[in-house]
Amino acid sequence: MDEVDVMTRAGESVGKAVGTGLKAARQGVVRAGHAAEHKLAERGVTTDQLRGVLVDKADVLMGKAEEVEKQTRRARKRLAKKSHKARAELLSRAEEVRKEVRKAAKGARKDAKARAKEIRKAAAGLTEGTPRRRRRWPWVLGLLIAIGAAGYVALTRRPQEIHLQDDETPAADETAEFARNGQTPAREPVQ
Repeated sequence: MDEVDVMTRAGESVGKAVGTGLKAARQGVVRAGHAAEHKLAERGVTTDQLRGVLVDKADVLMGKAEEVEKQTRRARKRLAKKSHKARAELLSRAEEVRKEVRKAAKGARKDAKARAKEIRKAAAGLTEGTPRRRRRWPWVLGLLIAIGAAGYVALTRRPQEIHLQDDETPAADETAEFARNGQTPAREPVQ
């Protein structure tokens, strides 16, 4: 329970300090008030006169503050009005420019179309006087391909050789020919 007592005493001591501080402040204000009264008395001014002067000065200052506020409010309103007018004018001018650009673009397209038509007519007029020459090289190329195909077919369809004898042994004339030359027929390899 020591902690509880310590905390209680701490609160009490803080409370005493605050109370003492407030008391000293009150006494200081009272002393300053008495000193001010003596100074005013020396100059021949009473506290009521001082209050009146302070109230008048405060009224004048408040009036000036309200005037400045009104002027700034008016200035803001004027500025807002001017900016609104400028924005509206700018938007209307931009719309006018946009319309002018559309008209100019449309006119330019029409002019370009007419000019292209004239150029096409002029080009057609230039080619009408000369006769068109037919190209012959595709026919020649086709004829060469046809001849090549016919030759290929003719060569692939040659008749096959027909053997009249089915002998696999060398013919008798071949052995006779070997003997005349002094050669012997080659032996077959042993397998």
